Amino acid sequence: MKNYETDVLVVGGGGAATAATISAHEGGARTMLAVKGQFGVPGKRGAGATSNPLGDFWTIRTVGPKGSFFNPPELVYADMIQAGLGMADPAICRVFVDEVSHALERLSEMGMKFKSKMLATMPADAKAGGTHGIVAIQKAIISATNTQVVEHANLTDLIVQNNRCLGAFGVDDEGEPFLIQAGAVILATGGVGQLFKHSFNPSGNTGDGYAMALRAGATLFNMEFMQQGLATTFPNQAMVMLYEMDEPYHLTNTDGKAFLADYLPAGVTCEDVSKLKANHWPVSCRDDAIHLDRAMKGEVLAGRGTETDGIYIDLSKGERGFEPELFAKFMLAKGIDIRNELVQVQNHHHTSNGGIRIDTNGNTSIEGLFAVGEVGGWQGADRLGGTMLGGSQVFGWRAGTQAASIASTRPNISLKEEDVQDNQQLLAQIKSSNGNKTPDDLRPALQQVMWENLLVEKSEQSLNQAREFILSQRSNLFKSMYIAKPTDTAIAFEHINLLDVAEAIVEAASMRKESRGSHYRSDFPQIDNDNWLTNIFIYRKDNKLQLKKEWVAESGGWEDQPGDIRIKPWG
Repeated sequence: MKNYETDVLVVGGGGAATAATISAHEGGARTMLAVKGQFGVPGKRGAGATSNPLGDFWTIRTVGPKGSFFNPPELVYADMIQAGLGMADPAICRVFVDEVSHALERLSEMGMKFKSKMLATMPADAKAGGTHGIVAIQKAIISATNTQVVEHANLTDLIVQNNRCLGAFGVDDEGEPFLIQAGAVILATGGVGQLFKHSFNPSGNTGDGYAMALRAGATLFNMEFMQQGLATTFPNQAMVMLYEMDEPYHLTNTDGKAFLADYLPAGVTCEDVSKLKANHWPVSCRDDAIHLDRAMKGEVLAGRGTETDGIYIDLSKGERGFEPELFAKFMLAKGIDIRNELVQVQNHHHTSNGGIRIDTNGNTSIEGLFAVGEVGGWQGADRLGGTMLGGSQVFGWRAGTQAASIASTRPNISLKEEDVQDNQQLLAQIKSSNGNKTPDDLRPALQQVMWENLLVEKSEQSLNQAREFILSQRSNLFKSMYIAKPTDTAIAFEHINLLDVAEAIVEAASMRKESRGSHYRSDFPQIDNDNWLTNIFIYRKDNKLQLKKEWVAESGGWEDQPGDIRIKPWG
């Protein structure tokens, strides 16, 4: 078995990983970056979601100086807390507000160019994408250091002894095992978009960090909250961000019928939901725009959608409020002429708002283990646009500095092959599977079930259907799967991770019997602050999933803000 040794191990290939790597190196630590696939190639396995932009522009949420007219810190902070509807971590939100301007300054000094200093926007580029510049620039900096970059490294489990993370176990693309001993480990593995049929996440985003941390003894929270939004399903995938376009949406199904009115409650009009949707791209039940999203998915489930699960939207006469020409040109580059043809759209998974429970430096409950980027949980029921990308830089940097410091306290323990005996046994079990489907063959059925039953709206019935499928696929995994080629071994580990994270999401969503932000329960359609003004924490005990209520904002409290989020559009 290959055996590596380093001070700080960073796992991931996106902006959070590159920021943490640079910071750890500057902190004086020997640093290793382990990446699935090839480092920094946009849209490919291992590149991270930062290198996979599918919209016409991207933004890092900016914060002006105290008392300023544009984005004053007090207003941004208040809006972040309000967006979370009581579920966001106030301490981490405060750090973001205090430090995101410094993160933007660092990126500018590195050579990153933003279209607007006030908005820190990055127009998408047809070849690479605006946000890819972040990874490309930081990759160049990393290349000029003695940082060891290990590509085609698929980390499968963390090694923890006496609640101290000592490294990680993994397999390469040939299915061969390796061991990395480290003084500190930073997970920057992104989210779990590949759990859903329609998602913006690249192929390697399979919830590895969530699953590894959960199995190692760390805690997850807010896993029921997932950001979702509109995108095309044919002929290519592209985000449809119709900010400030408040005229009625012209939606039709494959029968040519305008269906939106069929899904609206009494007293709510198509004009009402369209005006509300102009304030936010993400799916959210904080206002009646949720019924527009319900309608689009409902038509597909009823069999009146296209072959790619789309419904038709007519944008020929619509005009987006924010840089409409940029949007039209981007869509045309994707092969979609919005001025002369109907567009096939549907809601896609974008990001997880929850994740591994962390503090303001990215520390988890396991000493020496950090989580940053999408894998680190701190956002709430909804989140402001630009905070995930900006937070990756803020907390990636903080975690790298902290990890470099804590790495020197690593116990004088030399790991051996017997320390990863359980991992070796699972590897052998995967390789000896004798079914008739490859791991890639198994994934679509899971993705279909999770998209149908978890996105946009859910109920006890849909959650039970998802739960039963997860249990069935997990119990039959080694009987139904086989390894056809070496890379299937790594993908099999990913599938196990997807099932573990799917279970956590389903159980959290089942426990929360109310609707709040991105979590909409059709059987409990109202927000219920009397019973559910609390976070849901998930952990393992005796190898079984456990859930508990604990409110991270309890000391400061939270009350619904009149007028809701004040900076609009908010996401």
